[in-house]
Amino acid sequence: MLHPAYDLTFYEFDDERDTQIYDVLLCDLVHGKPPFKPLYIGLGWYWYVYAISNTAETLQLPTTKGWDYRVRDGYPYITAMRTTEEEAKAREPVFREKIKPFIENFDGVWDPYKIELLKMYKEAKESRGLKDWDDIKKLSNIELLRFFLDYAFVINRKEAEIHMLMLVATYYINGLFQQMWQEIFGKEAPIDPDFGRLMTGYEAQDSRVFRELWQLARRAVDMGLEDAFKPEENEAVLEELEKSDKGKEWLKAYGDFLVEHGWRCERMHAYDNPAWIEKPSLAIGRIKLLLSQETFAFDDEHDRHVRAREKTETEVLAKLPAEQKEWFSTLLKSAQKSGYWSEDHTYFCDFYVGAMGRWIVTEFGRRFAEAGCIDDPEDIHFLHTYEIRKAAIPMGNVNLRPYVERRKEAWEKAYNLDPPPFYGDITKAQEILRSDPTLSVSSQVPIVREELKADLYGAAAAPGVVEGVARVITGAERLAELQEGEILVAPGTSAAWTVAFSLISGLITDGGGALSHPVIMAREYGIPCVAGCVEGTQKIQTGQRVKIDGDLGIVYILDK
Repeated sequence: MLHPAYDLTFYEFDDERDTQIYDVLLCDLVHGKPPFKPLYIGLGWYWYVYAISNTAETLQLPTTKGWDYRVRDGYPYITAMRTTEEEAKAREPVFREKIKPFIENFDGVWDPYKIELLKMYKEAKESRGLKDWDDIKKLSNIELLRFFLDYAFVINRKEAEIHMLMLVATYYINGLFQQMWQEIFGKEAPIDPDFGRLMTGYEAQDSRVFRELWQLARRAVDMGLEDAFKPEENEAVLEELEKSDKGKEWLKAYGDFLVEHGWRCERMHAYDNPAWIEKPSLAIGRIKLLLSQETFAFDDEHDRHVRAREKTETEVLAKLPAEQKEWFSTLLKSAQKSGYWSEDHTYFCDFYVGAMGRWIVTEFGRRFAEAGCIDDPEDIHFLHTYEIRKAAIPMGNVNLRPYVERRKEAWEKAYNLDPPPFYGDITKAQEILRSDPTLSVSSQVPIVREELKADLYGAAAAPGVVEGVARVITGAERLAELQEGEILVAPGTSAAWTVAFSLISGLITDGGGALSHPVIMAREYGIPCVAGCVEGTQKIQTGQRVKIDGDLGIVYILDK
């Protein structure tokens, strides 16, 4: 039986074949919960799935040809397209040569790509005379269509190819290092505190952006503007700031920040969430959380983590026989760069390309609704690329409602489901994850040790032990609910959640592996974390006391 996927045949789930061919498909809780809307999964995510395989074949990864991806009941499921033994043997020497630049000079590969990506985005805007969010309304229908097609088939594809080349290379290297770690020390690297300490002490671009946001908060305090930030509604804060000269001066600086860094949506992988540059009140909520912080929390921890990392490196290398030290040290340096890249790339890849897509399709939604193609501008998210192309010029003559209605109904049904964490034989999951370490960005399986009698087991962790009151938050737009010192429980976190790490005492997530945002950022902020628990948001309720043991990768629910 084929399960439909919003009329996207390449995502259809085949009951009879898929679990036989692939053994097990794991739910992508990191990216796909809440479920993607049809436009994004058919456009933005389509290029990522393609680019994973493109990179696997380009680098000739020995054990995998990339991901295969299915959608069932609105939720995405992922697995690895594994190679045969003969293929792996033939690909191995080619891979060793092609991976060398990433191992020998990681920054020499990544830094030029960052420049190339920013240049591509800026040229796409400047060549059309666009700068501010509302400028796109000046484009004629054919100009907007040209922009959309360039975005869909040139910009999106280029970003995806660079994005996944770096992701596959760095995550594969990290996976090799994790395997070596387990072989030498007999411990699962993602939940080993020593491994965690070796991966800390690196500053990525997103930390720099949030430092600028903190500096804006301190500037507001220095200018005596605290009272303007007291209204509960963030839009009201902007109105208050407009009432004084100092407030207007601060808003000018804030506006400059948004022009440079505001191309980011609340949810990275979606077109249906507003961008900061589109809705300036969004980042005001983050600034409110930073107003009381006299120092930047990341900086408070950074030097300590560097010292801990260097000390752990010395101790670990001292345990190794001489013949293993050189290769171990080489892989270690590359594995450390993969954690840094995981946080650095979101600014240059996910955020910018997603916000640009949001920019274009939002304008089509507005025009389609005005022309009577759809009932509501937000209905644009239930269309596909070729349907937007169909109506882009003859708008008033095209009725897109039938496509919207059936897909919206399917999506709303999916939204209210708790998706099964897998389909197939779950005992094969670790084998599949080890065959393709890049899967850890999207899928994971908890490392269960029944003798610990924990309520939740994680797939990865940041070291430390903490008890506290839980706060369950399912979307970054609700972060204002957080109280200082609480333990955050979430489906997952991304760079949109970074401000929370300066407030919380611990973190529990349903999704996430060793190279996921919650684990990396928790390590950098010195916060105990257990990620990849699968059922954390289902089993824990706000107000319950919980205990996180990040040294063991487990969680206890103390109030039952």
